[in-house]
Amino acid sequence: MSDVDGPRLREAMLRHLVRSAPGQPVSEMAQEVLSGRMTMSAAAGSLAYRDLFATAAAEAPQLLQTVSPAELAEAEQTLAVAATLLDPPVLPEPVRPRPAFEDEWDDSVTSPWDES
Repeated sequence: MSDVDGPRLREAMLRHLVRSAPGQPVSEMAQEVLSGRMTMSAAAGSLAYRDLFATAAAEAPQLLQTVSPAELAEAEQTLAVAATLLDPPVLPEPVRPRPAFEDEWDDSVTSPWDES
């Protein structure tokens, strides 16, 4: 899955949701995410789409009963990858090294305490 272009996959999945359910809340949510007005995390926490996610969560246990343990493990791995592609975590800005301290020491000057 490492050779998959994450942003293109994310966009393709969201566009599919827009086309497959016109006029439905899931289509509206996908359009909001595509436009950049909302992230997937924000959509899950919003009042407008909370019911959509709650319904999916309520139906999940019944669907999981029909799935074998091997299929479940594969699905969990796929979802973990999809989650990072759909809504990548915000990483902190990298710490840039400070420029080297330049002192005014002149090695050509000797100390009066140096023995010659």
